[in-house]
Amino acid sequence: MRRGNSEFRTSFISEEGQELKNRDYFGYVEMDDYACYVLADSLDDEPHSNSAKIAVESLIRSFSESPSMGKRKLRRYLYTAHKELKNQRGGMHLKASVVMVVTDYRKIRYCYAGNSRFYLLRNDRFLIRTEDQSLTENLLREKKLTIDQAALHEERNNLYSYLGGRERPSIAVSKKKPLSDGDILYLMSRGVWEACNDEKILEFSKDAKEPLEILEQVEDQILGKQEEYQIDNYTLAVTFIDKVYRSPKKKISIKTILMIAVPLILVIGGISFGLWLRHRSIRNKKESLIRYMESGEEYLRYDNYVRASEEYAEAKKLADSLKKGEESEEAGQYLKLSEQIQIADEALREKDYPKAQEFYLTARDMSEEAGNVGRNYIAARLKETEGHIEVIDLLELGTSREGSGDREGALEAYREAREKAAKLYDIESKNEAFEKQTALEAELAQERQQEEAAKKQEEEKEKALLAEQKELENEQKSNDQKNAIDLENKGNELLAEGKYDNAITYYRTAQSIYNRLELSDLAAGIDGKIAAAQAGMEGEAGS
Repeated sequence: MRRGNSEFRTSFISEEGQELKNRDYFGYVEMDDYACYVLADSLDDEPHSNSAKIAVESLIRSFSESPSMGKRKLRRYLYTAHKELKNQRGGMHLKASVVMVVTDYRKIRYCYAGNSRFYLLRNDRFLIRTEDQSLTENLLREKKLTIDQAALHEERNNLYSYLGGRERPSIAVSKKKPLSDGDILYLMSRGVWEACNDEKILEFSKDAKEPLEILEQVEDQILGKQEEYQIDNYTLAVTFIDKVYRSPKKKISIKTILMIAVPLILVIGGISFGLWLRHRSIRNKKESLIRYMESGEEYLRYDNYVRASEEYAEAKKLADSLKKGEESEEAGQYLKLSEQIQIADEALREKDYPKAQEFYLTARDMSEEAGNVGRNYIAARLKETEGHIEVIDLLELGTSREGSGDREGALEAYREAREKAAKLYDIESKNEAFEKQTALEAELAQERQQEEAAKKQEEEKEKALLAEQKELENEQKSNDQKNAIDLENKGNELLAEGKYDNAITYYRTAQSIYNRLELSDLAAGIDGKIAAAQAGMEGEAGS
């Protein structure tokens, strides 16, 4: 009955803002030994279903049926709500951002998916502030944005994890955190932190005596922004922790102690030492279990799966010996995941890429069941494995193309294989691709040289033939010119002998040859001689 010996006061506001409907939802349950506070923000526009309400009711129902602060249980609660949203009928695509806080009235643990937030205020400063699972939060973490800029950044609602999506959500689960008297818990939706920054919440919380005082001031701050931009749904829950549960210690008088102790001291003395040793052993085992679990978690965070498996193996042995079923199951799950990744890594080192790919795919499924632990490492190794398989396929494609005569296609495949192998630092495959590429390029170069030599030989042969033809033409032209001169000389003889008609025949034949040989001056010189012969003929006819 820890609730009866602690003091928790919770109040909340949840309004539609300037939207048509309020699609935020908050709910909580305070049981005898545990309490649970859940806030969700709908991320869809379905008019007939409130995804935030479905998620909150699912989480509170799961918690009430089996209250726990175990990490595995919390993840299971959220995965159950995730499945309920996905299983809605009627073509609806329900999605919600959610934050859940559980406590045993001494400590708290929180988990979330999306950008609904949880703050813990202690001594006028935020001891805890959740990080949104958004692109904007990544920029904020990299110090590329300030907190004020992030509140209105365009990518602030671009979430990579939430309930109801196609992909399994990446659930963030915290370690247990001890509570102190005077702590204040805040759960808020996006509509609150967009309009009211952390400094304002700190200001409103200072000297506040009731949760309602903070709620009223925050609401005034939000409504004061309605002239600047559209006010979204806003929900804020505030819990004052006036008193944390502590085990009651009853005062017992010395007389009573003596009356009880003296009769039992001899009996107790005989077994007390043994019990003390047993208690110390159990205490040491519990402390070692916590150390091994935390150490294993740390090694997982840095992708050291060899050491993680060693730590979780020891943790599982201790959990089994202490009969802690939940811790044993959690350690066993992380142990199996670490061992599966090691098997896949070994196959990758042995260059058995198909088997490595199969092992990494199995590890990815196991990672999803374990809350996406090692997801980025597995994704990177899968990408690397796929790259190696692509290189092998490209080398085989190049060999196939080369065998079928498509040598240009083969060269393209070898070049691509070489580039991919270089990016993967696969020296062996890179060298193989380079050797195949170089050999094929040398073969093609030799063939090109042979083709060029044959072409040159053919050109020289053709050139010689043209020269021979030119020589024959020149010789023929020389003979024709000589014949024309002989005919002209014969015409001269006949003209001198008075045989004018015959002389004209010879002159005209010679002139025709001169014209054909394009010897225009010689052809024109014949005209005078033909005219002289014609004049001689006319003279004979007149006498």
